[in-house]
Amino acid sequence: MGHQQLYWSHPRKFGQGSRSCRVCSNRHGLIRKYGLNMCRQCFRQYAKDIGFVK
Repeated sequence: MGHQQLYWSHPRKFGQGSRSCRVCSNRHGLIRKYGLNMCRQCFRQYAKDIGFVK
């Protein structure tokens, strides 16, 4: 079995590996509340544009 067959062979239907930021595809620090699906860094960048007020 070569690298190509093994690289993404494990099913990722749930858990951290299945979700990523919709802006930068990062998997760490995801904010999923309200269906945002953005990492915290991108959320800080776009929060005002989305309509979040501090």
